[in-house]
Amino acid sequence: MKGAALADSHLGFRQFSDTTEGRNTREIDTEKAWYAAIQKTIAFKPDLVTFGGDLFHHPRVSDYAKQAFLIGIRKLVTETNAHIIIAQGNHDGARTIEVLTPIALAEGFFDRVHIVTEPKRIRFAVPLDVAYPKKVSVACFPYVALKDGPDYKLEPDPDADINVLLIHAAVKGSSEGDRLPYFYGSADQALDIGREADRWDVIAAGDFHQFTRLHPERLAFYSGSLERTSSNIWAEHAPKGVVLYDTDTGKMELAEVPNRPMKDYDLGDFDHPPGVGAEEVNGCLGILTTHSALKDTIIRFRVDEFPREERQHLDWGLVRKLKSTSTHFFLDLRFAKTEMADLGDRRENKGISLADEAIAFLKDDPEDVRDCVIKYLDLEAEVEDVEVVTEQ
Repeated sequence: MKGAALADSHLGFRQFSDTTEGRNTREIDTEKAWYAAIQKTIAFKPDLVTFGGDLFHHPRVSDYAKQAFLIGIRKLVTETNAHIIIAQGNHDGARTIEVLTPIALAEGFFDRVHIVTEPKRIRFAVPLDVAYPKKVSVACFPYVALKDGPDYKLEPDPDADINVLLIHAAVKGSSEGDRLPYFYGSADQALDIGREADRWDVIAAGDFHQFTRLHPERLAFYSGSLERTSSNIWAEHAPKGVVLYDTDTGKMELAEVPNRPMKDYDLGDFDHPPGVGAEEVNGCLGILTTHSALKDTIIRFRVDEFPREERQHLDWGLVRKLKSTSTHFFLDLRFAKTEMADLGDRRENKGISLADEAIAFLKDDPEDVRDCVIKYLDLEAEVEDVEVVTEQ
């Protein structure tokens, strides 16, 4: 069986202030990556297409995102013979009963499309044009927010020729050679790939945004996101795409899709005089403004141990120029730590009273002035125990 696995397309994702024809540029980027992944999938002519959750960035996305979703699903239905299974993720899952997850828009309108919002098993046969098609069973475990449903036993289908596990969740590794020697997520809820890999023909997981092979031999993997849409996009340098696999050969590959270019610089990427200060940073900023290839790029320039007092000497005109010529420019200043005075534990010190403050403030004034102020502030009761020291 030939399969294609996608996840974390995050349609409707918006970031930064740059716009294209009035729309957020990054939202358009996710749609372009989505269409590119659909075309890669169609060209592969799969028997099964799975979406491992977070197809949308949140339940209340724009109409543009919904339109892109429906166009992509329609192309898969009309241009392939694949069964299409879409599992709900934590981003596109509804949080209240008044909200419908947008993946439900495809439910009932397309043949061979299965929308999964709670755990279930889907069975079908492939391919249908042979005398003895293979029986395929897909155990689906989406993200579920609104129900405390029953517990499910994670078991392959004994009557199936091919067992696929589609899951939007954390995993951990325990077998020798696993790519994840640590769990991603909570220890008690993470799926143990080392224990499960030999029981399933395919484990397609969604939620983690970087394509990751989870087992050295089996078809177990995180598909990764189609664009850089995590909370820390600067960590997402690896290629993005759709995972294409063949259960007969046991082979898999990442079919890459184009993304918005991203550059992540620090002072070590430039020739500059020794030291970290405004002069060195301004020189690097000037070099960046001459790079015409950065026009449609997301850029970060990170400066570690920058002296806080040097900030006022930075050339903010160069920063504005970079912001205006790139999709986004981020000058990431990490200030050097400064020595702080040890004030001790303030909880151990008795708080100063209003009477104490009045006496301290009026210590150089005549006694009759102090008495007048204290009487006016009605502080006689407070100052009974306050010793007034006057100069002799």
